[in-house]
Amino acid sequence: MATQLTLVNNVLRRLREDTVTSVADNAYAQLIAIWVNDGIREATESYDWSSLRHEITVDIVDGTSEYDLSKTVTDGGSVIDTGRVTTHESMLTVIDGRAQAFLYDSSADNEVNVNLKYMTEDQRLRRANNDRDNNTVDSDSFSLPLATTGDGYLLRLWPTPDATRFLRITFWTPQAELAIDGTDDATEIVVPNAIVEAYVHMTAANERGEEIGEPGNLLELRFQRVLAGALEAAMNADGWANRYESVRD
Repeated sequence: MATQLTLVNNVLRRLREDTVTSVADNAYAQLIAIWVNDGIREATESYDWSSLRHEITVDIVDGTSEYDLSKTVTDGGSVIDTGRVTTHESMLTVIDGRAQAFLYDSSADNEVNVNLKYMTEDQRLRRANNDRDNNTVDSDSFSLPLATTGDGYLLRLWPTPDATRFLRITFWTPQAELAIDGTDDATEIVVPNAIVEAYVHMTAANERGEEIGEPGNLLELRFQRVLAGALEAAMNADGWANRYESVRD
């Protein structure tokens, strides 16, 4: 995977411009970096890339039903610090009709206690109000309302757990927008780099409007071919596992 700086310099070379040691070196490199963010969004919206899936781990506490998945423990949330947090753009990963959310006895345990079921917050509230004293060793369901503070989700378990447990839950979350002040120079771009670079080159050449270099229509054609090729490769790989097979319940 290319870093933000590597991709910016690749495009600068294609535009016959001097490379930079940081995207913050000059205004034009920063403009290219802005288009890199646009290219990342373009790629992200085109497919459910596996590179954007990530697992969150949470220590479940006896008697506590709500956990903040928008922040790490260090920042005042519930996500163990080694993991990425959720944003409002995150999507819960569901495979074969089951949410990828699992309870274990501890972080060292390899045997799943419960594959938790997803339900809406309205459903959870109805159950909670119907049985306000329901506590159990292992919760069996959860909801994901938006966090009131922070850009992400809360996780609310039902019934309220009556023992300490360890949670693993998988989400698909777009890459955060990269800063253009140099702090993200070494940050790797996790969506297919070729799509992003082709998009940025096409956009930059179009913005310059110069006669030097490749015509804009050829750059657009290259971008479309790169995008189509990456989509085909990803879909073929997912097809091997029958991801797109439809079956009756």
